[in-house]
Amino acid sequence: MRLKSFLSSGLFMSGLAAGTSFNSTQPPTGFPPCDALMQAGLEKSILLPTEPSYAARIESYWSLNSRQHPFCIVQPRNAKEVATAMTALLGADSAGDWHIAIRSGGHNSGGANNIDNGVTIDLVHLNEATYDKKTNLASVGPGAKWMDVYAKLAKDDVLVTGGRDGDVGVGGFLLGGGSTFFMGTEGFGCDAVKNYEVVLTNGTIVNANEKAHSDLWLALKGGGSNFGIVTRYDMEALPNKKLAHKVRTINITHAPQIARDFVEFTDNYEKFTNDALVVYLTHNATISKETIVGTIQVNTEGKVNSTGFEKLDEIPDIAPAQYDHITLAEAAAGSQVAGGTWMCEATLTFSNTKGLMKKAISMHERYVRDMKNAIGEENFATMFFFQPMPTMFGDISKRRGGNMIAFDLEEKNAVLWTAGVVVKTNQQDRIHSQSLMNKMTADLKSYSKSIGGATNLVYLNYADTTQDPLGSYGAKNVDYLKGVAKRYDSEGLFQTRFPLGFKISSVGS
Repeated sequence: MRLKSFLSSGLFMSGLAAGTSFNSTQPPTGFPPCDALMQAGLEKSILLPTEPSYAARIESYWSLNSRQHPFCIVQPRNAKEVATAMTALLGADSAGDWHIAIRSGGHNSGGANNIDNGVTIDLVHLNEATYDKKTNLASVGPGAKWMDVYAKLAKDDVLVTGGRDGDVGVGGFLLGGGSTFFMGTEGFGCDAVKNYEVVLTNGTIVNANEKAHSDLWLALKGGGSNFGIVTRYDMEALPNKKLAHKVRTINITHAPQIARDFVEFTDNYEKFTNDALVVYLTHNATISKETIVGTIQVNTEGKVNSTGFEKLDEIPDIAPAQYDHITLAEAAAGSQVAGGTWMCEATLTFSNTKGLMKKAISMHERYVRDMKNAIGEENFATMFFFQPMPTMFGDISKRRGGNMIAFDLEEKNAVLWTAGVVVKTNQQDRIHSQSLMNKMTADLKSYSKSIGGATNLVYLNYADTTQDPLGSYGAKNVDYLKGVAKRYDSEGLFQTRFPLGFKISSVGS
């Protein structure tokens, strides 16, 4: 059905919330899409730029990159209102250059969850986290923050495999895959999703799972924002055990040993499936004039003497550290990266070798020197992460129904490298910093290729807007995603009217 005929049909009307009025008493805003939302009966859910609540909501975005200013913000309270908002906006006067953005948690470095010329659909009220003991499923809303999800589910003594930073939102995290502390046993966060409730561009609401709309179910596991708006994630729950959790700081002189031990840990991950390891480099002049190496060491069964970390624990700390027995909710609440600054990021994967680890560490030091010269040492802080990405993660995902990422984990154990930089000054310095980062990323990729250590995956949740994570999934998966997008959005509206984020239509174009 073509869009014009659809908008005049009964199907369009059925997508609107019950009791919708087309005679709103509110004065027109002067913006056709905002007026269309009011005429659809959503005037109580709209924030206009003239209202203090609008400014407060913009300020709540994690990074300055995302603090753009749409014509208005609409905050639906349930899936039916999401359908109403979507169909109203798609039926509004599309003259002029305006588009639609979707916000879940708002924890993004920019380019995906807010917009200047258009309307932002803000899912903040879709923030439930409830547990059904009969099905062992936790129903989680896309607008919730992970620390709140864990706290709510803890009342039923369960958890789900979600984000480690408590301020991260549910929606973007799961649509991009989701790296968790439980990857050694459960795979990616998206592998725990048994059902998605999705609002399609024609206003209908469908459930996608292994039995119904199974093609959409698979595509949503790592396929990003390309098919519709997910309004609920039904996730398999796990018992709410306490973690053994330790964060260490180590002198940069020990980087070669840490690289060695990281590689050995990753190559033997099948022996330590309840362990999770993150290694990071940080240069922050307010803390130290030298780069600090850190590790985050977690055992999901609460075991403090796991053999997986034996060699790492032989390396001395700058300051004494010990394991804390804490819940996932406590770990997430205590692991929030501060926002309110300009952010840069990029990511790659490469073979799990000591040589490539050492090369990436040396590139961090070169980047720090370049940044000192470019914008001044006091105006930035780095946080570069290394995470294991062994082939066994792909095996786990396949056993649980598959995802779009597992294809890239078939050949060899890899390292997920992520560069993050905080810029404290202005947008010009951010662009300069991102330019230096892109050059470093290209150099690291080129070097890994030159020694036969390149791997395909560009992890969507950490990618810069100039990267192509969907294209890294391989031709078969790209064709699959394009086919699913065509079946569920035949007009391609999610590619054109919702243009933010990584779009499958741009892959191969």
